[in-house]
Amino acid sequence: MTSSPQAHVGQHLFIGFSGAQFNAETRRLLRAVQPGGVVLFTRNIGSAAELRALGRALRTECAYRPLLAIDQEQGRVNRLREIIGEVPTIADVKKSGNVEQAEDFGRMTGRWLHQFGIDIDFAPVFDIELFNEKTDNALRERCWGTSADEVTRWAGAFIEGLEREGVTACPKHFPGLGGATIDSHEQLPTIRRTRKQLLGEDVAPYVKFMRRLTAIMVGHGHYPAFDSEKPKPASLSRAIVTNLLRKRLGFSGLILTDDMEMGAISQIGSFEQAVVDAFLVGADMMLVCHTAEKALAAHEALSKAVESGVIRPKLLDESQRRIQQFRDQWIAHKV
Repeated sequence: MTSSPQAHVGQHLFIGFSGAQFNAETRRLLRAVQPGGVVLFTRNIGSAAELRALGRALRTECAYRPLLAIDQEQGRVNRLREIIGEVPTIADVKKSGNVEQAEDFGRMTGRWLHQFGIDIDFAPVFDIELFNEKTDNALRERCWGTSADEVTRWAGAFIEGLEREGVTACPKHFPGLGGATIDSHEQLPTIRRTRKQLLGEDVAPYVKFMRRLTAIMVGHGHYPAFDSEKPKPASLSRAIVTNLLRKRLGFSGLILTDDMEMGAISQIGSFEQAVVDAFLVGADMMLVCHTAEKALAAHEALSKAVESGVIRPKLLDESQRRIQQFRDQWIAHKV
């Protein structure tokens, strides 16, 4: 790679691709974008042998070995179903009332992911279950509790087990989507909880684990209590990403956005501008999970923003240091 800043902008992207086998199209995409991370979905999961082979190929095609991630939560969100079968739901894990069951579940999840070379689990969900039966916000059966204490206790135990097996957790969706009444995959939800509620409840699990977390995913909810009435996802909000998460809470790890191809983002304007804005407000890595065209467009938008000076070298350097520190901690010892 050259030493020009534009040559490294792909490090700020976490991308997805199609298919369970590595092919020429995937190779071209990886070489063009040089992504900092690759996220796997059910569409990428074949047999255990195929997944191992895919992981080896992904790790050797880029100038820098990309981080490998997956959303492996529990019963409903189980990307590895074709290989490992069904896994317990949160209700199953909590049935005994013994929090050690959550740690055991985390360890089991970590062992599976580690053997396939996966570095990051985009889990657990830190959102508090605040919705009712009529709510459709894509969080049903994915929340660990109805209070901050419950989420902290159970999801925290899951993190403990997961990370003991060498896989890092990335809790989501900061600052909390529990109050959403619509699905951010489709539209931008506005969470009308007070600042006191958000800080005292939704954000509380993050505060509890702030010193041990190395990655956090910011969601696409709109929070008038933190920002303004103008519709703006948290992922594009300096008030939330930099002022709240970085400065007030003191988080020094990796900040990722939720998928930038979601409806909550497309609803508010240009995809390319949103990718640049997410970086400018403080995100280190932006997820572009589904289409090669969008991944290439995101790379081009970041490159142009660096070349034009919209993204300053100092900001780029600071973010790349965080990415490298994360890589040193979680993948330096892996093949």
